[in-house]
Amino acid sequence: MAPLTLAPAQPMAFAMPEGRTALVVIDMQKDFLLKGGYGFLQCPSEKVFEKVSSVIEPTAKAIAAARKLGLHVIHTREGHVEDLSDCPPTKRMRQQMTNPERHKLVIGTDGPMGRLLVRGSDGHDIVDDVKPLKDEPVLDKPGKGSFYNTDFHQMLVSRGITHIMLAGVTTECCVATTFREANDHGFETCVLTDCTSGFDNQIVDASMKHFCAFDGLLGYTCSSQPLLDLAATVTVPQSVAAEYDISIASLRAAYRSGKLAPTKVVDYIYEQILKPDAAAVFKTVIDKAEALKTLPEAGVEASFADMPYFYGIPFTVSESFDIENSSLVKALLKAGAILIGTTKIEASGAGLFATAEVTSEYSSEYVAGGYSYGSALAIAKGLGSFSLALDTDGSARVPVAFNGVVGYNVTKGLLPSDHVAKFCPSIDSISIIATTVHDARVVFAEMRHQDLANPYSAPDRYIPIKSIDFRGPKEGGFRFAVPDDLSLVSEEYKTAFSAFVEKAKSVGGTLVPMDLSSLAKATNVVGPIIDTERVAFGAKSSGDSEVLGKIYDATVSSASSLSAVKVMQEMAALRALKTELYLKFEGAAGVDVLLMPTVPYQPLASSVASDPVRVNSELGTFTKVTNVFEMCAVSVKAGETGPLKLPFGGMIVAPMGMDGRMLDIAELFA
Repeated sequence: MAPLTLAPAQPMAFAMPEGRTALVVIDMQKDFLLKGGYGFLQCPSEKVFEKVSSVIEPTAKAIAAARKLGLHVIHTREGHVEDLSDCPPTKRMRQQMTNPERHKLVIGTDGPMGRLLVRGSDGHDIVDDVKPLKDEPVLDKPGKGSFYNTDFHQMLVSRGITHIMLAGVTTECCVATTFREANDHGFETCVLTDCTSGFDNQIVDASMKHFCAFDGLLGYTCSSQPLLDLAATVTVPQSVAAEYDISIASLRAAYRSGKLAPTKVVDYIYEQILKPDAAAVFKTVIDKAEALKTLPEAGVEASFADMPYFYGIPFTVSESFDIENSSLVKALLKAGAILIGTTKIEASGAGLFATAEVTSEYSSEYVAGGYSYGSALAIAKGLGSFSLALDTDGSARVPVAFNGVVGYNVTKGLLPSDHVAKFCPSIDSISIIATTVHDARVVFAEMRHQDLANPYSAPDRYIPIKSIDFRGPKEGGFRFAVPDDLSLVSEEYKTAFSAFVEKAKSVGGTLVPMDLSSLAKATNVVGPIIDTERVAFGAKSSGDSEVLGKIYDATVSSASSLSAVKVMQEMAALRALKTELYLKFEGAAGVDVLLMPTVPYQPLASSVASDPVRVNSELGTFTKVTNVFEMCAVSVKAGETGPLKLPFGGMIVAPMGMDGRMLDIAELFA
């Protein structure tokens, strides 16, 4: 598909990069657009109100065009919680104090469609003509601007969105406020002039001129007609996934075509589960009929037009998850995903490999990797579109690297982690394992939300907000640094890592020489700290494995070597090293990401059997620090090594909350 642009836009053509453009539909609610709602009750003229309501039809057409073109579509709703604790008195009372005769009813009082601008009331809902589809996000906002006191910035960057078209009401209020906020956040923003209106024509006209004034100081304007014209001429490919391609993107396209049904995909997966090598993967396999209960009635299955985002997408979770109670698992099931089963973990919770007997998907001579090995093998064998796992110090990324798939460690606390058995709750991170960065990304973007009841959640106010580069990392560039010490890295891996670095340069990266010795210092400190927490929270010996028994004994010995005083001293040292490292990311001379090998080498099963403690320690050389420093990381297959063409895992690491920027960069390596 040729690059999309709105050529007639002012002050110049507005670009709509594929995958990075969203139509944001502002507050098309009954309270603003229907008689009896908040807007109607405040409006001095029924004629003026009808003009505002007239934007419903063009906005509906713009939404249909955006959907056909494959753009993101996001809806917002203005409203307040029931007790109005998020509504400042100025907003609720000022108009009434100024003109009590006109403004008899204010926010929170009872109106014909329920309490005015209160969430849950009928009037708060979006009008039927522009109703969101089940796979389109809806942002509830307490203010006029979409960014105020919401996670809208993270909602956009988690999806890689850099360009926004705005429609909705009202022009002079919520649309204009969101437009200005988006400008400060770095987004390219265009207002669709015929898809917005307001209650004062003079102010609306001035706002329209201001949107694109001063040669685009703030942004763009354009009518929706060029968007409709593009949708009329573009043919959307009706692709169908091959049986072996069960990536999320491929399955959604295939379901949309109507030529593939989820039941056929599930039948295919359960056929693969019967093969002998699947025994190394699953702790439990859910009965197929039970798994399919998350789907709508059979007769509805043929229509994909309005299904939840993960409709028909098969997934697995590690046995660390309590699948009956985990809110993350329940949210995925509610979104239409199909849970196939739980995957095996390394029993002691202390190893970066399972046993010498559990081997890589690529060769029976090499180990499969550590704690979350079952989830990595499930994806490598095509037994699910994605898997949820747990990572402490590399326990998901190591098996990901060994089995040639993608493993994304989400910034700790950005995904709900309740009812997940953790050995190191202060640092354990949810890891999403998939075949592509895109698939891992959409799981994060769709499932991300704060959980204030969870002590390990990261409230939105803790997540840094940095303005985005609308050009994307390839055109706009990015800066990266690499570790100083590669002494443990094998020669084959050094060659592969050099190629990884050169690839980064070829897709817009600039290598910045930087002292990263704080990483090595932290790695030396963090091991016993993690071991202490593991023992405190129930790491246990695996009695049936001599190799894992040695790992467990080493863990207990390491934990026992630290007194309470020493633990506190080491934790203080780690905080200082984290600050030292995070300063490397700041300012014009800073970097966006760190590039590292995921592991220094891939050990033979025989090496693991003969010296498990040393191998286990060395495998965490680059992964051990990231979770402790509350960083996000993604491991991708970045090459192959040796005559067996074993996968080389390249890891991209970013500071806390910079998941979106990191994933933008990671997608360049696809």
